[in-house]
Amino acid sequence: MQMESKKKLWRGFMLFMAVMLIMTYVSRMVYVSRMPRVKWRTPTSASIRNQVTAEGTVEAVNAQAVIGLDGLLVEKVCVAAGDRMEAGTVLYEVNTEDLLAQLAQLNAQEEAWQKQEQAKRRDAATNAARAQEDYDTTVIELDRKIAEETKKLEELMEDLETHMFRIPEEDASDEIWIAWADERLRFDREIAEKKRMIEDAQLEKEKLLRQADRNIEDAKRARSAAEGNLDLGASGVGQVRERQERIALLTELSENEGRVAAKSAGDVLEVMMQSGMRMGSSAVLRYADDAGSRIFHTVITQEQKPFVHTGDTVRLTFPGSAEEVSETIDSIVQENGGYTVTIRLAQGVAQGRTEGVMEVNSTSEIYDFVVPLKALYNDGSNAIYVLEEKEGILGTEMSVRSMTVRLLDKNEDYAAIADELLSGDLKVVTECDRELKNGMAVKVWE
Repeated sequence: MQMESKKKLWRGFMLFMAVMLIMTYVSRMVYVSRMPRVKWRTPTSASIRNQVTAEGTVEAVNAQAVIGLDGLLVEKVCVAAGDRMEAGTVLYEVNTEDLLAQLAQLNAQEEAWQKQEQAKRRDAATNAARAQEDYDTTVIELDRKIAEETKKLEELMEDLETHMFRIPEEDASDEIWIAWADERLRFDREIAEKKRMIEDAQLEKEKLLRQADRNIEDAKRARSAAEGNLDLGASGVGQVRERQERIALLTELSENEGRVAAKSAGDVLEVMMQSGMRMGSSAVLRYADDAGSRIFHTVITQEQKPFVHTGDTVRLTFPGSAEEVSETIDSIVQENGGYTVTIRLAQGVAQGRTEGVMEVNSTSEIYDFVVPLKALYNDGSNAIYVLEEKEGILGTEMSVRSMTVRLLDKNEDYAAIADELLSGDLKVVTECDRELKNGMAVKVWE
């Protein structure tokens, strides 16, 4: 009976273990089945290519625009719609007093800026020289101090050596021996103290020289920035260049006594200015030149504007025609919440066509970390999920970690990102079959 009872217990135990094994297996299968599946890629080095496509119209006219000289006062309009003009024909005149006043103001601003920049360069050069001088002075002073302390140490060592030769006689009194020993201890203490002072001076020298080196580097950087106008920033440099270009324009205009002449022959189509008005940056006159060219117009959005510039070479196609040409953008004017792009077509191009399509391709610099655009998600800022290993229920598992990144550039397919923690061996999640959360265990989607 006892043996039979043991067998029943053993069979029960084995049945229990089998059930537990099955439950463990089932629970792990359920755990695994609930894991999100992900696909991943490592970041690559690449450039971002953006393509802007915009539909537009072709005007079968030889219209050209004369852009107004922003801010100048019109004194006299010399042509009217329907007039014939030749190259050199005076179109309008600006008020010379107003012109000279603006030119004087700009020249005064430029002169003041030049003086300010020269002063900054002088100050930067002076600071650099002073930093070097402070460095040299610090080295000399610390070397002198260390040399003095070293000399004192050597003298103490010599005094100690002399003292050691003056050892009392064996039968000298205890007072003499005690005095001799006290003197020996005094020498030892002073020598140890002097060595500490020298070590401290050496450490202080290293510390001061490191700081002096930094001061020299800072002064050199400040000098380079001042000499290259780097401290102005992109907007500041742009303002300076704009002012200098404006000065050159007004100077040339003043030499022409305020007269603006036609650059080519043609017929005046429309005049959008009158005497006494102050011009803006839009067109003030339209004319048809004798070249017989057509004009292509299209409108691009605010988002497309960074990829399209005046002077860019674009590809033009025309629906219903196999004709394809490369042309240059003549002007981009902001109006009605968008940007109107104007392209003057070469003679004979797009004859009989009223519609066209413009394509502009823009290729960025090469970025170090480029990932598929679908790898980005928004948690209040741009972020990606990266795969990492961790210990979990199944032992070593894959999990995702959210990483906020800085978006440098993007197109419809790829994004260039930056972060000081990024490296080429990161596994960036590009696809998943359900919503992810930071730290969630996942499995690779084969």
